[in-house]
Amino acid sequence: MIDSAPDRRQIGSEFSHDEFDELFPPGYERHYWHCARSAIVKSYAHTFCGLGDTLLEIGTARGHYVRVLRKAGFDAYGCDLGDPWVHEEARPFVFPQTDFAELDKDLRNRVTTVLLLDVLEHVEQPVKFIEAMFRALPSLRLLIITLPARQEIWSNFDEHYRHFLRYDVNELRKLALRSRLSIRSYSYFFHALYVPTLFLKKMGIKRMTTFRAPKAAWIDELLGIAFWVESRILPKNVYGTSLISVCSKDSSI
Repeated sequence: MIDSAPDRRQIGSEFSHDEFDELFPPGYERHYWHCARSAIVKSYAHTFCGLGDTLLEIGTARGHYVRVLRKAGFDAYGCDLGDPWVHEEARPFVFPQTDFAELDKDLRNRVTTVLLLDVLEHVEQPVKFIEAMFRALPSLRLLIITLPARQEIWSNFDEHYRHFLRYDVNELRKLALRSRLSIRSYSYFFHALYVPTLFLKKMGIKRMTTFRAPKAAWIDELLGIAFWVESRILPKNVYGTSLISVCSKDSSI
């Protein structure tokens, strides 16, 4: 399902094999962080998308979120500039080493929603990136975006993975304005991680730059549920280490 197209890749934004292995080791999807984020992203998809919509995750890595969304009934696909191994259930629907503009034209014409899950912080010129998406995906009307949040907790983790920025609500609004997007919903999440992460920063303690596969998956599953519940009950402006937003295309675009 690949079309010929000019090379529009964000050079250097794709992960190496080592980086994929650090962040997505076997069993990573059972880590509480992914358990919680999967539930949060899925709930936003159910709220703002119809099951007949075609969703595309750009920067999909191993395709975990594609398979989560497909199990939930969505017509979900993914692409990534890197070349990771992909979960078996997601392989027919995930296209490694592929820019979104290189996807098959029929698929590009069907995409109504793009998921950018911790992607834009890797992009030096996010406005141009978003504009390119709307040019390549003519039916695109909705973006579901997650971002690392709060610049005051910038750390060695951000430097290791070549982030340009940790976003807050004001930076999100600036990005939406420059990209001619309307913010339909936003909220910080992983609230309970904010204070410990800020403490590590203040103490000069470096963060781990690798994910672990949990030894007791049931503990991480319970923690994931707790963070999902937290995201549902706490006010959206209570600081967290992540930020989620749903943005729609302005009529002027």
